[in-house]
Amino acid sequence: MPNDRLLRDLSQITRATKASPANALKQRSGVCDMHRPNREQCVPRRLWAAGLLALTLTPIGPVHAGLLDGLGRAGEVMSRGEGAVSAGQQMMSTGQQVMSTGRQAVDAGRQAWDNRNGIPFQPPSGPAVMARDEGGPVRLIAALERGVSDPITAGSTLVALLDQGAYFVQRQAAHVTPPQDQLLATPRMDSSAVSIDLPPTPPGTLFDLGTGRLRVSGTGVKIFALSVHTQLPRRAGRRALDTIEQHAMLTTSSVQMEWPLQPDLAMEPVGGKLLVWASEAGAPFPAGFGADGRLFTPDDPMVRLPRGYTVVTLDSRGFSFDRSREVALSQYGVQYTTDIDLTRLTPGDAFKAFTSVMHERYPFRGAQPTDWVRLQAELADRIRQAGDQRDRRAMAQVYAEIGTRLQDGLFRVDLRSANGLQRLAAGLDTGLAGQWVPRGITPLPQQGVWWLADGRTMVGSVAPGSAADLAGLRPGAEIMEVNSESMSRYVGRASRHSNRPTEAGRRHEALKLTAYDREAMVLKVRQDGKDQSIDLRQRMAERPQAAGTGPNNESLSAFQLRSQSGRQYGYLALSSFADGGGNLDLWERSLAAANQARLRGLVLDLRGANHGSYQLVPHYVASFFSYDRPLRLQGYAQRQADATAKVWRTRGSLGLPPQLPLFTQGQAHYSGPLVLLTGPECMGACEMFAAWLQKAGRAQVVATEPTPGAVGMTTRILLPGDMVVHAPTVAELAANGEHYVFGKGVEPDLRVAVDAGVVQRALGGGDPVLDTAVQWLESRSPAR
Repeated sequence: MPNDRLLRDLSQITRATKASPANALKQRSGVCDMHRPNREQCVPRRLWAAGLLALTLTPIGPVHAGLLDGLGRAGEVMSRGEGAVSAGQQMMSTGQQVMSTGRQAVDAGRQAWDNRNGIPFQPPSGPAVMARDEGGPVRLIAALERGVSDPITAGSTLVALLDQGAYFVQRQAAHVTPPQDQLLATPRMDSSAVSIDLPPTPPGTLFDLGTGRLRVSGTGVKIFALSVHTQLPRRAGRRALDTIEQHAMLTTSSVQMEWPLQPDLAMEPVGGKLLVWASEAGAPFPAGFGADGRLFTPDDPMVRLPRGYTVVTLDSRGFSFDRSREVALSQYGVQYTTDIDLTRLTPGDAFKAFTSVMHERYPFRGAQPTDWVRLQAELADRIRQAGDQRDRRAMAQVYAEIGTRLQDGLFRVDLRSANGLQRLAAGLDTGLAGQWVPRGITPLPQQGVWWLADGRTMVGSVAPGSAADLAGLRPGAEIMEVNSESMSRYVGRASRHSNRPTEAGRRHEALKLTAYDREAMVLKVRQDGKDQSIDLRQRMAERPQAAGTGPNNESLSAFQLRSQSGRQYGYLALSSFADGGGNLDLWERSLAAANQARLRGLVLDLRGANHGSYQLVPHYVASFFSYDRPLRLQGYAQRQADATAKVWRTRGSLGLPPQLPLFTQGQAHYSGPLVLLTGPECMGACEMFAAWLQKAGRAQVVATEPTPGAVGMTTRILLPGDMVVHAPTVAELAANGEHYVFGKGVEPDLRVAVDAGVVQRALGGGDPVLDTAVQWLESRSPAR
């Protein structure tokens, strides 16, 4: 939409809306159906879809007349931001300026290479024996794994031929291939292979493996790997992979690599194929791994390569060499989250195999020790009986019980039905699980039940048409008893159905007041000044409703927020860290607009960010760090089991080397004060994002309680009966080897104590957590 039209529409909305700013916000964020009768009082859906509108949000203090006058100016701020974003679209998120830092790492690697105690390489024994010699490859073909080229992922997948000499030869774990040394190809939707035509003289770094020196010219080799990078954020005019995408989004490679034992080390090549280009005939290159089993070390046996391209197959029995005109390169997984298919086994055998896999690979054994052999013996009869009766729901309940015993918020069970996969819930939602309300196009959770600091329990929201709604329960009611039990006793009993690892998380689950098994669900409440008894089970028979997990919406909304003092701040609400077809561009536009408007602080609302994707976590984090003060993830790593070697291997968090500097330059870098709003639905990627920024001292976290404490990567285990178990196989660790979020959550820096006043403000449409965030920003802002 042109900017003048945008401003004109915003001005019309301002004149048409006579309500208070708080109600006006509700109209803008909640009534956006252009077919409704009161559409003149709503922001058209096309405006929200257009992106990041700057609206005046006034949650702080009493409402002042005239605050809506700033709406037009806010729109103008965003239009100025559009121009500023052109620079952000041209740069690659963390900035190609990181290459200068990458060059410093290269220099360090060169020094380490030159100072390898003077041990010379083996002299070449003779020319390499070619399996086929047709003059050298002119084209490489990458055979893609199933699913990479389907229509859903084709637009976010690239095949890259990258110069990897510094990574493999010098073992620079933080090596970044500069844009000029990258050859990229886009998979076609109708093909399972991608071809790359090779230039006569490729770019890249020249290594003399005979003397161990880098060269500008002369005899030497350039070393490449063909890799597949998936879940890439959508970028207009993309020309290269940025720093983050080369590491965190590396899915497969033509080189088979194993994770190191320490996160600061590079992954070791153990098989697969390399593409090598020799500048002159007779360039030395290894013919095997040598006695130490490692590549590019002085004990490697050496041969001489002819000039031009050669494909080298790495094998522990000795390397082979191929100079065919076209060579197909298979791909090996780098991220070990491949599905484990047990569907062809009987239910009993599948359960035995499942517990064996978990015994080997479950990464949280230190936090939640489990005797898997004993557990398998204990539950085998129930699985066998359910299998004999073909009761797949009963089988699924056994697997769900394992997640509850583990107290693992990542562990979940899905059942495949005619409508797709359905998450198995422990019980039925009575309508008090909390509603999701839009703020812009982004859904945010509204508390279903509040637990007050004095021990009382109050209803926060009731789902329309639910059992609670039909029974006459209304927001503001105080729940005194459940099934003749006190609330504390009920919560203690009901929390056993929760798989959340923290006490606050289990209490939150219990306070959703979900009906379990066949028990009654009778509430004693104080409502309208008198005590009442409400039977939810009876109403659930009239209107059953399955428990849900909130909307699966990948959205981002932005506003300009004005406090009572007149200071202006930015406000972004996130529901996901997935790109969603352009969220990264929208993110950079909003940050550019915040910089152009010189806003005094920024609030990021993460309370609804419970989508499982980690895709944009590093890109978003990098936006708050600069070239001279980057973020390095020395304190974070990932751990997984190597089932073959029977060891635990570790690499950098999300595949990002600990030495790799993360930062952004230009208008998309925001350096002002930052506040994060978290809540009980902020899980996984949301928690990792918050923890990184909090521990780096870059953000203040505001919440009523810690986050659930469920961070890690899961693998899908496919089971008989169309069941899918999502089980963690990769754990997030701190530098000391402990889990920095799992089982703990992210503690708020500013905890909002929940009392009757907070609940009443929330019931009245206020936002006490956001109020606290703005008050903190006010305390940081200098007086005018």
